[in-house]
Amino acid sequence: MKNNNRILNSLYFGADGMLDFLMPNKPAHIVIACMPKSASTFIATALSELPGFKRYRLIPDWGVREQQLSSTRLSRYNRRQYVAQHHLRNSYWTQQLIKQYRLTPVVLVRDFADCVVSLKDHNLRWPEIVRFFDKSQREMPTEDFEEAIVRLALPWYFDFYVGWRNAGNVPIYDFDDYTTDPIKIMREIIAQTNINYDDETLKQALSKTAEKFTRFNVGKSGRGRNLSKGAKDALMRTMELYPTMKDDPLFVKTAQTLAMPPERD
Repeated sequence: MKNNNRILNSLYFGADGMLDFLMPNKPAHIVIACMPKSASTFIATALSELPGFKRYRLIPDWGVREQQLSSTRLSRYNRRQYVAQHHLRNSYWTQQLIKQYRLTPVVLVRDFADCVVSLKDHNLRWPEIVRFFDKSQREMPTEDFEEAIVRLALPWYFDFYVGWRNAGNVPIYDFDDYTTDPIKIMREIIAQTNINYDDETLKQALSKTAEKFTRFNVGKSGRGRNLSKGAKDALMRTMELYPTMKDDPLFVKTAQTLAMPPERD
């Protein structure tokens, strides 16, 4: 089986190299790097419904694992026009693949405090497909579980965000922007590929997406205001450990959410 995979992979690389020489103009490759629970499935599905686009997996497999791009799969789909969506952190290797395969990276983020609430809901609904936690954390009192999420899961979110922010030339879109006006954000993303669609085509793609299932829990901003005091304190302390990000828009937005009083029942 392993030998067959090696042969198949060699064929992909060989064919890709030959086609790259004969057909230097490549189709659009949109790669959405996203925080978990940032409504990324929604926007990725909408883009994949546009004429000429497909949605492909660019990592070796799904599951509870780090989602790193696979050069084999990039070669396999290199002559196709696609959108891919992954919880992909920035790195030197990722940047090399972006250049080599002429990828168009887009980053989707969300208020850190809101991520905690959404991740808590997701853990309780689909515990079998979420990493970071086991049964012992999920059975904690709500206050303790929220703090556990901040301390155990949020470090990945901060590393993800700061890594892409430091990339410098990659557009970063906030949850509120693309859930409030998805057509506008879709138009901006597509424009980076030098492909044009009229608004009616974008609306049709969005309408098709609304009919499909996506794990879009509540989709409400500001829910992080209802976090427990322990979770809020832990999150604020984590942000303080990034002094150069003090005035960053996402850090400022999260701090404002944490400062808001809880909603009344």
